[in-house]
Amino acid sequence: MLAFFVWMVLLTAALLVYPRRPRTAGVLIASMGVWTYLLPYLPWNNQRVNTGYWTAWWMAAFWLAWGLIWIVRYSNSERRAAHLAYWTEKKT
Repeated sequence: MLAFFVWMVLLTAALLVYPRRPRTAGVLIASMGVWTYLLPYLPWNNQRVNTGYWTAWWMAAFWLAWGLIWIVRYSNSERRAAHLAYWTEKKT
């Protein structure tokens, strides 16, 4: 349950800040990958976390790749400005 809660908080925060701060969203998404990778190694007291090694590895790779893509894509200031202009333009 804790794993799901942390995933949802990170994903919600990433998607809420994405329109204005895409690189911050990328960092939050990449941190989901780090959290996913650490899940099998955390000392849980019960056996409810059944994330296997390979499942966690592939999921972690997916979140890290997605986050790094956003970080690299929006490292260019012109691209970031175009992204911000798209999300903040007034439609009449």
